[in-house]
Amino acid sequence: MEDAHVNMVKVFEYFDPFTEPGDYLCVEDTHTGIPFDSNQGLKEMVGFTETGLAKMNALKKFLTGRSDKYLVDQRYTDFFG
Repeated sequence: MEDAHVNMVKVFEYFDPFTEPGDYLCVEDTHTGIPFDSNQGLKEMVGFTETGLAKMNALKKFLTGRSDKYLVDQRYTDFFG
């Protein structure tokens, strides 16, 4: 279960050699509407900064060229809304 918000690609690259077929890598907070600071409140508020896009882009960067090893299990994608 990954919930880091810094050095994402490095974190994924560290664990990559240890993964085996059937393993799951769960990545939290990749929705673009996730606020950068938990005190920001509603998205409509002035000064809202999204953080999810940065995490999603880091995940995409890591997965590029690794489609033979990693799949997205769509059964669980956004399972909790």
